[in-house]
Amino acid sequence: MTEAEIRRIVDLAIEELGEKATKETVQAVVAEVMKEYEKGAPSLTLSDRNLHVPSAQDSGRIIVTAFGKNHVGIVSALTTALAEHQCDLQDVSQKIMQEFFTLIMIVDISKSPSNFAQILDALTKAGEKVGVKVQAQHEDIFKAMHRV
Repeated sequence: MTEAEIRRIVDLAIEELGEKATKETVQAVVAEVMKEYEKGAPSLTLSDRNLHVPSAQDSGRIIVTAFGKNHVGIVSALTTALAEHQCDLQDVSQKIMQEFFTLIMIVDISKSPSNFAQILDALTKAGEKVGVKVQAQHEDIFKAMHRV
């Protein structure tokens, strides 16, 4: 990624965040967008004039996924980590396919005293303890990646 492209992402982030644009919120947004851009997310091309740069404050919801070998205590570990950060679990779907565990959760973090990075860190550590891989992203990034 070139310096000009990074500057364009920063400018778009500041424009989208408006009054919410602080050093921390811009850094968080740019980091998320760059991570998705580097993965080759087709909806996050810089030539797209309608690029929506999601902010941590757009919805206050995150999408959490977890997967790994199934065993007792996975859901408990992950939901305990969320509860410790005062997050509201709004929807959950889990499936056990043979010996493999999969989970998707929609979580409202808007009333949490913790920020997204702290919540993600807690979920990641809880996942490591029970042997599952945990990923999370803001709902707005998820929606931007999957728009037509």
